[in-house]
Amino acid sequence: MHFKRRRRRAGRVVLFVLAAVLLAALGTGMWLLWPRAMRRDMPSAAAPQGTLRGLRLSWSYPTAAGGLSSGGPEVLDTLFADAAAYAQAHGLNALFLDVADAELSSIAFRDRAYETWPGTAADDSLFYKYDPLRALCEQASQAGLAVYAVTPELSGNADWEAALARMQKKYAVAGLYVEGSALFDSISRQAVFYADEAAFNDPSSLFLASLDTDGFHGAVFDYARCRAQPEAFSVLASALDGSAARPALLEYTPGGTLAVSYPADGAAVYTSACFVMGTSDPAQELLLNGTPVESRGPGGTFGVLVDVAEGSNVYTLTQGGTSVSVTVNRPAPAGGGSGGTTEVPHDDTAEVEPGTPVRIRNWIASLLYDPASDGNISETVRQGAVATVAACTETLRGGKRTWAYQLASGDFVLAYNAEPLPPETPRASFTGAAAAATDTGEVLTFAGSGTPLAYTNMVDGALMMDFYDADFAADFAVSGSALVQSAAVDPGDGCTRVTLTFTQPVWGHTVEYADGTTQVILKKQPVRSDVFGKPLTGVAVLLDAGHGDHDPGAMGAAGTGAPAEKDVNLALTLAAKYRLEQLGATVQTIRTDDSFLSLEERNRAIVAGQPDFFIAVHHNSIDLSVDANLQTGTECYYFYPAGKALAQALVRNVTQATSRPDRGAQWGYYYVTRSTVCPAVLLEAGFMVNPSEYENVTSEPQLWAAGDAIARSVLECVPPG
Repeated sequence: MHFKRRRRRAGRVVLFVLAAVLLAALGTGMWLLWPRAMRRDMPSAAAPQGTLRGLRLSWSYPTAAGGLSSGGPEVLDTLFADAAAYAQAHGLNALFLDVADAELSSIAFRDRAYETWPGTAADDSLFYKYDPLRALCEQASQAGLAVYAVTPELSGNADWEAALARMQKKYAVAGLYVEGSALFDSISRQAVFYADEAAFNDPSSLFLASLDTDGFHGAVFDYARCRAQPEAFSVLASALDGSAARPALLEYTPGGTLAVSYPADGAAVYTSACFVMGTSDPAQELLLNGTPVESRGPGGTFGVLVDVAEGSNVYTLTQGGTSVSVTVNRPAPAGGGSGGTTEVPHDDTAEVEPGTPVRIRNWIASLLYDPASDGNISETVRQGAVATVAACTETLRGGKRTWAYQLASGDFVLAYNAEPLPPETPRASFTGAAAAATDTGEVLTFAGSGTPLAYTNMVDGALMMDFYDADFAADFAVSGSALVQSAAVDPGDGCTRVTLTFTQPVWGHTVEYADGTTQVILKKQPVRSDVFGKPLTGVAVLLDAGHGDHDPGAMGAAGTGAPAEKDVNLALTLAAKYRLEQLGATVQTIRTDDSFLSLEERNRAIVAGQPDFFIAVHHNSIDLSVDANLQTGTECYYFYPAGKALAQALVRNVTQATSRPDRGAQWGYYYVTRSTVCPAVLLEAGFMVNPSEYENVTSEPQLWAAGDAIARSVLECVPPG
């Protein structure tokens, strides 16, 4: 009996022990499975300092198993580690993770918030349950990145504060973002710029959004898009560079009061029509001599073409209870003369004997195939070039007769661009050339003496130079050059052709004359940089804001009290400079204030600065005897073929950015575009005398849009690295 009692007692002890073990195991399992809160001092839980720059792992992010929710723990761990490293390498400060798809019906954020992620549940066991958000927080903390959860916007009144509080009890997240019509913070309701597929295909989108000082709260980039379009990612992210202060532009608003800016009261007009311009209140009807004025800008700037009869003409503008009148006088045509002829005066140039050497006296001069017009240009030559006169002929310039010298090349130079030299001036002679490296390429200094006239042309990557009145050694060669591969000398009829081939692409060249000898300046080709956010690193751009100081350029439709062309040119130049520098370019400007430089000084700056691109920024005008309301749009001029692609890109991008008509890229012989150093163009961004376009070109948003378009045009023309 005693033995049986002991056996029953022992059995109870065993059962008790077994129960205790089972309870311990169950408790351990529950402890292992029970969600434990992450430390709030983890870096992933801290909102980043400065501008938010996020990388989003969206629900549809592609994995080997399909979308993000189909990836298993191993796939997701690798993805999270890669994303953290990628964000860190590209200067981002936060990771965003979609925690639910659009089927989530409540905002409970229970512990099993990932039950809609079938891939993560595949490896679950009694003692293990993979938690993607926890895993991301751990990876992000190691990289010093904040983590934000993203969920779809829900119908009804969601308690986002309670939802975030429950989430932060378990996870080291910095916050919760909601995706609806925008991606916004669940608590502050402040939206961030989300760079999705549409943004990646519109490289200006983030820059323009960042200009809203009050409404811009950072940017989040779609990770899949970043991987698929790295160059677009680099351009977009460049807009977040706030290291330089954003310049103030025009800050102009149309006056809104009734006034006539052109013509002046009492002005004399010699045409049968005149374009009357001014300002008005856009909210009130405007009448001209009782007829409604239909063509007005949104700010009230107006313009209307009126007939002008001989004698006195009065035009009265009325708006509300206010009237303004201007009187325009058209004189009667002068009567006929005596019928005799008046001899055309001659300037102070002189005829010279054939065989006389002459030297170009101006910074640049045109060689004309026909001296009758300045547009008949065969070549542009620089100061110091020497050539021999073959014959002389008279032509007209500025209402006076002048001499033109026909040179041995067959082309003409106007006599006032050249100075005669003594007949015994020695003929140029060279034995070779020595190269010296520069920051932008090389300078080839010819061994020998003389500054002969040269025609240059780039053909299939080789530089062909035709020198007149010069002798070259048969073994002429270039020494010490890393750019020149070979130099070939080919004596011809009247000239000697020197052809240089290169070891790498040459971007530009110039023949210069210094210290009694000849130099050829070679410029290396720029390439697009792989520095993230700075694709124009190493690219130099020279911007020239046209006119300045006592030279206002074109008057605007709003008159002398409003921005003139010189002011709008400078504002657009500063906008383009800011955006170019964000992209990494080194930017020089001809002027940064209301100062004046001559055309020669501007052209000299191209040779001195050796930029990779030169853009003269201007705005257009027309004669005010036609309807300026019909003149609108952007055009761009180039002289040398090297500038054509830049001119085309500028017209295309500026018109797309501003919705102005495309007037095309056109050849023109503007002084500042006549340089072979680099692509050199003159941009006419819009019309100053078209009332609606005047308001457009002077508005802050349009100036920034056009400035960004200029920068993107430069980027488009830089060859890939």
